[in-house]
Amino acid sequence: DVYKRQLKFSAHALARLQSRNITLSPQDVEKLNAMTDKAAAKGAKQSLFMMGDVGMVVSVKNRVVITAVDSDSMKENVFTNIDSAAIIK
Repeated sequence: DVYKRQLKFSAHALARLQSRNITLSPQDVEKLNAMTDKAAAKGAKQSLFMMGDVGMVVSVKNRVVITAVDSDSMKENVFTNIDSAAIIK
């Protein structure tokens, strides 16, 4: 059952978070988990999650954050291979 499983972070995503000095609180991770559940319920496979000025591409099916970008890195950036997007407040 994909619901309620913890979201994982790929090595690439962890490196991106660290190199861009992006820190996620336990509450942020809970919000990401909840949004992954919502996205899965709507049939999303690969989604762009926007949380503040951070964008994360998430494999909903595998519950893995694939990459993360900050606002500086998003300028002129095109996100490919996604089928949905979600804004997390």
